[in-house]
Amino acid sequence: MRLKYVGVFLLSFMLLAFVNWPTGSATSPLEPYSNPVNKNTLPDSDPTIYTSQLNNYLSQYMDRSVKQGIKPVQTTAGLRRAYKAKKLVLVEATKGLRLDEFQYSYAFLTPYAAQILKEIGSTFKDSIANTHLAACDLIVTSMTRTHHTVSKLVKTNRTAVRKSPHLNGNSFDFSFARFATDKALSAEELQYLQTTIAKILLQFKKDIKIWVTFEAHEECLHVVARKGI
Repeated sequence: MRLKYVGVFLLSFMLLAFVNWPTGSATSPLEPYSNPVNKNTLPDSDPTIYTSQLNNYLSQYMDRSVKQGIKPVQTTAGLRRAYKAKKLVLVEATKGLRLDEFQYSYAFLTPYAAQILKEIGSTFKDSIANTHLAACDLIVTSMTRTHHTVSKLVKTNRTAVRKSPHLNGNSFDFSFARFATDKALSAEELQYLQTTIAKILLQFKKDIKIWVTFEAHEECLHVVARKGI
């Protein structure tokens, strides 16, 4: 009689286990489930949160900038001399960076400024690597100027000044309105890229690597390499 009750109990247990047996495929502990990221989906962004903090004034850093750069030169002959003396290096397109067609400046920077520029480009590229905008690059619109090119520029650009850190070889500009890309950017995509570079420059500013100003009228990010406090 006791064996009969045991048999009934075991049968009931097996039926209950069968009813509650999982029907879906179990996730192997060796292959954890991961939710794939949609590279076409960009987070909401507002670049003004960061551009409002890119607000260094020329009077705040000009004296220090002059000491950290080269002595201004009158023409390209002076730039060539500085290059031969290794006070300037030639800058070329690299990771995250494209060079615009310069009208009033030349692709030279002090070695330190060139390194900072390279770091910014690399950081920007890494920041967008997991998005569908990964092929986009920053556009460098200006680097080192001479007295001759500055005198021409101030006639057409209301934000240009004769005493400019661009004369000292440690300043460069990025376009804020344009990015190097093979396709037209939507408003959402443009804002995302603008937010990305503005956020990066703010961090470089906090790390005391640059002085930076967002020039809204020219849609330009003006950057000066900075050594120390």
